Amino acid sequence: MSEVLIIGAGFAGLTAAWQAAKHGHSVQVIAKGWGATHWLSGCIDVLGYYPIDAAEPLASPGEGIASLIAGNSSHPYALTGSDTIAAALEAFQELCGEVGYPLHGEFNRNWLLPSGVGTARPTCLAPATMIAGDLSKDDPMLIVGFKQLADFYPAVIADNLAQAGIPATHVIVDLPTLRQRHTTAPAMLALLMEEDSFQAELASVLSASLGDAARVGFPAILGQKPNLQVKDAMEKRLQRPVFEIPALTPSVAGMRLQQILVNSIRGLSGRVTPGIEAVEAGSENGGVTAVYTETSTRKVPHRADQFLLASGGILGGGITTDYRGHIREVIFDLPVTAPDNHIDWFHLDFLDQRGHPIYRSGITVNEKFQPLNGDAQPVYENLLCMGTTLAHSEVIRERSFEGVAIGTGYAVAQLL
Repeated sequence: MSEVLIIGAGFAGLTAAWQAAKHGHSVQVIAKGWGATHWLSGCIDVLGYYPIDAAEPLASPGEGIASLIAGNSSHPYALTGSDTIAAALEAFQELCGEVGYPLHGEFNRNWLLPSGVGTARPTCLAPATMIAGDLSKDDPMLIVGFKQLADFYPAVIADNLAQAGIPATHVIVDLPTLRQRHTTAPAMLALLMEEDSFQAELASVLSASLGDAARVGFPAILGQKPNLQVKDAMEKRLQRPVFEIPALTPSVAGMRLQQILVNSIRGLSGRVTPGIEAVEAGSENGGVTAVYTETSTRKVPHRADQFLLASGGILGGGITTDYRGHIREVIFDLPVTAPDNHIDWFHLDFLDQRGHPIYRSGITVNEKFQPLNGDAQPVYENLLCMGTTLAHSEVIRERSFEGVAIGTGYAVAQLL
C-alpha cells in the first residue's frame, strides 16, 4: 500500500481520503482551511438542472447525468461514469447512516426543498433534518426566525412559499436567553439547541404561533453534532415534524457532514491537518516528490508516493487570476483550461443566464484523472486531480457541486 498526500479538505479531498484509508493506504490530508462543506447546504446536489439553462429542475439526476455525459464527454461526470457516481453516493449514505445521521434519497430522484429565500431547491440526498420540508406536499408550514440571527429571513421564505402554493406563515422569536446578545451565529444557536432548557424555552414561545401549521421550519441549527437528537426532541415538544432550511454561511448542516468524514478518516488511522497552506511542489523524473507548506521560518516538505489535488477551482482558491488576465493553479503550476483572453471571462450582465465562462475553467485531466499538458500527456505520473479543480463543468448552475466532488473523490481513490 502507498503513502497518499491529499491537498484540500472539502468534499472531494475528504471523500478520497476516507476511501483511500478504507483501502489500507497511509493517508494525510493537508489544507489551508476547511472546504466547501462550511458554505454549502448540507445536502448532496448531484444534478439539478440539465440542460443547464432549463427552466425546470430535473426529476431524476441519474437520467440527467446520462444525457449530460452523452453531450459533454469532457465533464467530470463523463470521466467518472454513472455507475461510479451511484456507488459513491451509496457508500456515503451508508457511512452517514452508520453514525446515526441518515441521508435520504436515491440516484434517480431529486427532492424539492425550500431554499433560504423560499424557492424550490432540487437536491438528490438530504439529511433527515430537512426532508419534512418536501415541497411536493402542501402541508402548511410555520417558518421560524430568531431576532438575534441575521441573514435568515422567515418572512421572505414564507411569502415566496405561499406564492408558490405552499401555505406558509412566519414568526420571529425573541427568547429571553438570547436577549443579552445583539446578534448570534448559526453555530452558537446550534450548540444552544442541544440543551434541554433552550429547547423547552423555544417550544414554549412557539406554542402560541403554531396555529394550523402541520410542520415547522427552522434555519439549519438543529444541533452541531451529526445526529437526530435535537430534531426528534423538538418534534416531540411541538407535536409536529420539523425541518431545517439552509441559510447563509457558516453551514452547520455542512459541518456535520465534514465531521462524519473527518472522524471516519481518523478512525482509519488517517491524518487530517487543516491550517497549513501548500505553496509549491518539487518534482523529479516526471513525478512529484514533495509538496511544500509555508511556515513562519521555512517551507516544510511533505513527501508521499501519490499526490491528490482537491484545492478547488476559482471559487475555492486553488486557481487564481490577476488583473492582467493571468490564470494559474497555485501549487503545481498546472496548465489551466480557460478562455485565452480575459475579456471573455465574463459577460457584461452579472446575472447573465448563460453564466460566465471563467467558472468552467479548471484542470483538464485524462481518464486516470492525471492533469494534462498541452500535448495531452500527463504532467506528473503520480498526481491526480478531482473535485471542482477540474474543468468543463459549472457546478453551481448545474447544482452538481457535491456530486462532482464526492463522485470524483471516490473514483480517484479507486485508482490508487
